[in-house]
Amino acid sequence: MADAGQVIVPLRGALIPVPAQPQVGVCAVCHSSAKPGFATCRPCAEAARLNPPEILPIALSVHGGLLHAHLRGYKDSPSVTARDRMSLRLAGVLAMFMAQHEGCIGEWDIATCVPSPGRVALQPVVTRVRELAGRFRQVLAAQSDADERTLDPEQFAVTEDVAGRRVLLLDDTFASGAKLFSAVAALRRRDAVVVGPVVIGRHIQCGWPPSADLLSWIEERVWSERRCARCAGERRSGTLF
Repeated sequence: MADAGQVIVPLRGALIPVPAQPQVGVCAVCHSSAKPGFATCRPCAEAARLNPPEILPIALSVHGGLLHAHLRGYKDSPSVTARDRMSLRLAGVLAMFMAQHEGCIGEWDIATCVPSPGRVALQPVVTRVRELAGRFRQVLAAQSDADERTLDPEQFAVTEDVAGRRVLLLDDTFASGAKLFSAVAALRRRDAVVVGPVVIGRHIQCGWPPSADLLSWIEERVWSERRCARCAGERRSGTLF
């Protein structure tokens, strides 16, 4: 892959940094917006029975924005050229993040993606990232009759022995979290240690008041590959718990 810093130039300005937690208005699990007085957003609260891990988003993805367009277009654009171009840019973002934040992510043995029935959309992105390609193994398969909006480990089959292995779980977008949390639970049932999970974009609906409030102070701040939500997430002064 060409120099990642150059590859992502058209996308860099659309990358919004992720807030740190604990912080009023920030979900303790996914680092998105939460209603004041609540530690987590509603989707993460609904996943509490699965003991969800803290998610590590690389950037916030505003609905209708350029990153959101890439996260949809890299897998669904009718143009092969456009899909390839967007996949390359997303791979650049992921590569830069992986290179800078090994300590924040944690040690891992293999990397795998959260799949959908019939495809592993993120695989063409992941296999372009040198830090991932050599240890990538797709050990999750989505069941064809899975309801991706439901929290259910039975959505996924684990196709290899992962007992005791540290599995870095990757996904493109976190919205409701049902798929990702179900994938985590499926791996844990087979005694894997889930690392990360890393998602490229945490989807934000700016029309929802808590998200609009979050974006009002964070969207003008500059994203840097040298900072992440775990090591140097953005903070609004006076709002720590």
